[in-house]
Amino acid sequence: MSDIPLRIKELISTPTREEIFKMIANQKDGFTFLDVYQALERNKVNVSITSVQNLLKALSYRGYLKEYTLKESKTPGRSTIHYKRHQRSSS
Repeated sequence: MSDIPLRIKELISTPTREEIFKMIANQKDGFTFLDVYQALERNKVNVSITSVQNLLKALSYRGYLKEYTLKESKTPGRSTIHYKRHQRSSS
């Protein structure tokens, strides 16, 4: 986690948030909130839905993740937002 910007490290302030972040960082491609939450449950991590959702929103707001709407016709919610790590150009 040493190559993570300080503005992101500030968010990882509890053991639960650290577990959530590790799961997000290990995703190879895009994912939804539900993908992350279910993966954490499978790994026996005791985490609330709100904790996962809040961290995803915070990471998106700070530019670590980018949000993509999956279904335009539905009201945005947990299952309709797809996240990907934001790729910054190295210039």
